[in-house]
Amino acid sequence: MLTVACLLVISTGVAQDAGRKDAPKQVKSLTKKAADSLRSFADTTYKGVKSQLKVQREQFQQSFNSKKELLTAQSIKKSLAGKDSLLFDIQNPFKQLLFTKPLLKINGGYVSYQFNYRSAIDTPYIEKDIAQHNVTGNLNVTVGGHIPLRVTFWSRQSNSAVFRDINDVQVSFDGRAFQQHLQQSLRQRLLAMSPNLRDSLTEKLYFLKQFELEQLKLKLRSFTPQDLVEAHETLKVPRITWLSNLADSINQAREDSLKKMAGLFLDLYATTKGRYDSLSRKVDSLKGLYDQNIAKIKRYQQLLNGGWRDLIATRQWTDKLRDYGMGQVQVPAKYRWLMGLRQFSVGRSVTNHSELTIKNTSVNGINFEYNSWYYLAVTAGLVDYRYRDFVINGANRKPQYLYMVRAGLGRLEKNYFILSAFRGDKQLFASNANKVSSIAVTGFSAEGRFQVNPTTYLTGEIAKSLAPDFRHSPIQGNTKFSLSDKTNQAYAIKVYSYLPQTGTKLEGTYKHTGANYQSFSSFQTNAALESWTMKAEQTFFKRKLRMTGSLRKNEFTNPLLPQNYSSNTVFKSLTASFRMRKWPSFTVGYQPMSQLTSLDSVVVENRFQVLNGSAFHTYKLGTLRTASSLVLSKYYNTNSDTAFLYYNATNVFCSQQFFFDAFTTQTAVSYTRNGSYKLVVLDGGVQLNFKRLGSVGFGVKVNSLNEDEVKAGGYFNANVRVFREDFITVSYDRGYLPGSNKGLIRNEMATVQFVKSFDF
Repeated sequence: MLTVACLLVISTGVAQDAGRKDAPKQVKSLTKKAADSLRSFADTTYKGVKSQLKVQREQFQQSFNSKKELLTAQSIKKSLAGKDSLLFDIQNPFKQLLFTKPLLKINGGYVSYQFNYRSAIDTPYIEKDIAQHNVTGNLNVTVGGHIPLRVTFWSRQSNSAVFRDINDVQVSFDGRAFQQHLQQSLRQRLLAMSPNLRDSLTEKLYFLKQFELEQLKLKLRSFTPQDLVEAHETLKVPRITWLSNLADSINQAREDSLKKMAGLFLDLYATTKGRYDSLSRKVDSLKGLYDQNIAKIKRYQQLLNGGWRDLIATRQWTDKLRDYGMGQVQVPAKYRWLMGLRQFSVGRSVTNHSELTIKNTSVNGINFEYNSWYYLAVTAGLVDYRYRDFVINGANRKPQYLYMVRAGLGRLEKNYFILSAFRGDKQLFASNANKVSSIAVTGFSAEGRFQVNPTTYLTGEIAKSLAPDFRHSPIQGNTKFSLSDKTNQAYAIKVYSYLPQTGTKLEGTYKHTGANYQSFSSFQTNAALESWTMKAEQTFFKRKLRMTGSLRKNEFTNPLLPQNYSSNTVFKSLTASFRMRKWPSFTVGYQPMSQLTSLDSVVVENRFQVLNGSAFHTYKLGTLRTASSLVLSKYYNTNSDTAFLYYNATNVFCSQQFFFDAFTTQTAVSYTRNGSYKLVVLDGGVQLNFKRLGSVGFGVKVNSLNEDEVKAGGYFNANVRVFREDFITVSYDRGYLPGSNKGLIRNEMATVQFVKSFDF
C-alpha cells in the first residue's frame, strides 16, 4: 500500500509538472528521483520481508518451545495419574505387594444355634421324640495381611441312639480368596504401570509435530488465492502493473520492484507449503505409531483384566511381559508360584482327585493342590465317614487314613498327564471269613487328558492296587504288582463334547474295576464293577426348550462267594423344561430304574419308575401379583420293591399365592392315591410381612384318609429380626401321615434357630 501511495504522489507531481512547457528539466529530474525512490523502496521492502520472516520464525520457535514444555508437563502428569492411591517404586513395582501388618485381623463371621424336634423319623431306622441341638459358626481371619483362614466349629448333641454326638473344629485356608486377592494386587500394580508402556518419545514428537503442523496451516491460510493469482500474473504477464499516466521508465522500475516482491511472496508460499506437506507426511507416520502404541496398551490392560489362568505359567509371564515391551519387569518367583495355588487346607475337606483314586471323600488332615505348567498334590489325613455313622457300630469302628501324592505336567483345564500314588487303611463294611475289619491299601494310577478342540476333550485313567487277597484263608498278604493280574486293576474313560452350532452337549463315561481292586473312590469289597454312563443335552427354539437324557448302568459281580452272585442296575432319565418370558415354565421328567440280582439260579428283578411334571407361573391380576403352581408325581413300583407306603402312588399338588403389600396368602391342595389308600390335604395360610421386624405366618391343614378319617393340623412360623442383621426363626408343624395301620399318624416337627452375624 505504501508503494502504491508513493507512486501515486510521484505520478501526480510528474503529471502536473509535465503540463508546463517550461519544465523539461524538472520532469527529467523528478523521473530520476522517482526511479531512485522506487529502487530504494524495493530494497527496503525486500529487507523488511526478510526481517519480518525472521521475526515470525523466532515467534514460532518460542511458541513451539512453550508448547513443548506444556506437553512434557501434561505427559508427566498423565503418566502419574491414578498413582496417588497406589504408591510404589517403579524400579521395583512388586516390593511389599503382600503387607505383613496387622499380623492377625478378624474380618467377621457368624454363630448359629438350632434346635430340631421330630416326633417320629420316617426312615427304616425308627425313632421317636428326637431332639437335636446344633451349634455352628465360622470366623474369617486374615494372617499377615493377605492370608485368609476360616475357622469353623460344629457341635451336635441329641438323644438319638442312632446318631452319635459330634464336637468338631476345623481350620482351613481359603485358597480361592487368597488367589483372587493376590491377582487383584498384581493387577493393580501392573495396570498402574501401563502408562510406562507408552512410547513417550514418539508420543511427544507426534504432539509437537502436530502442533507445528497446525501453525503452518494457519500461516498457509494467510496466503489467499487472490494474492497468489496476482503474484503469478505480476511475474508472467508483461506490463500488467504499468499505469498509463506514468512514464515508461517509471513503469519499468515499478514493475521490476513489484516482480521482485511477488517472487519473494511466492518463494515464501512455496517454502511454507513444502514444509507443510513434508510435516504432514511425518505426522501421519507418527500417528500410525502412536495409534499402534495405544492399541498395544489397551490389549495389555485387557490381558490383565482377564485371562489370568493363561499367565500362571512362569514362561508365559515372561513372554507376555516381553511382548508388551516390559521384559525388564520381572514378577517375583514367589508370586508366580502362589498364582498356581489351587487349594491348601488343614482340617476337613472334600477331596476329588480322580475316578480311580480319591473321589467325594472327606479327609480330615492336610490337602494341598498346585497347578501351573506342572501339577502337584498332596493329601494326608483321616478318612471321615460320619455320613454313615448310623450304620457302623461305634465299637467296631476302625480308624481309616490315607496319604497320597500326585505329580504331573500340564494344566487341568487343558492337556495334562499325572501319576498318582496312594496308601492307606480302610475299613471293611462287609463280613468276611477271615473276620478282618480293615485292610491296608496301596495303589498307583496314571491319568491323562487330551483337548481335542476348545469344546471337546477326552480323559483316561488306568490304576492298579495292592491289597490283601481274600481268596486265601488265612490271608497271605497283599497282592503283588503284576501286569498279568487283572483282578486288582481298573481303568476309566470319559468323553465330553459341546457343539456350539447346535447347542448340543454330549458326555460318556466307562469304568471297570477288578474284584480285588481297592481305592478310596469306591468301597465295594471283593466285587468287580463295570459301569457306563451316556448323557446328552439339547436346546431348541433359542434355548427356550431344553431336553436332557441319560442312561447309566452299574454291574457288580463277586466271584469269591460260593454262590454265583451278580447285580445289574440300569438308571434311565429323560427331562424336558420350557422357559419363555411372560409364559408359564414347564418341566417334565421320567426316571425308570431296574435292578436284576442273580444268586445261582435265582433271579430277582426290582423296578422303580418315577414320572414328574410341574408348571409354575407368576402373573398379575390387575395390579395384584399372583403365582400358580401345579406338580404331578407318579411312582411305578410294587409293595415288594419298597418298605414305604407310597408305592405305585400318584400325587397331584396345586397351589395359588396372592402377594399383597402387607401380607401373602396361600391355598393348596394335595391329592395322593395308590391301591391301599387315598389321602387329601387342604392347606390354607397367611404370611404377614413387617418391613423392619420380619414376618409371621400361620395356617391350617385338613387331612382326609380314604374319606373315613379326617384330622386337622396346623403350622406356624416366624422370622424376627433382632439387633441389625440377626434373626430368630421359629417354626412348628403338626401334621399327619398314613401309617401301616391304615390310619393317620401324628407327625410333629419344630425348629428354633438363632443366627448372629458380626463384622469387624
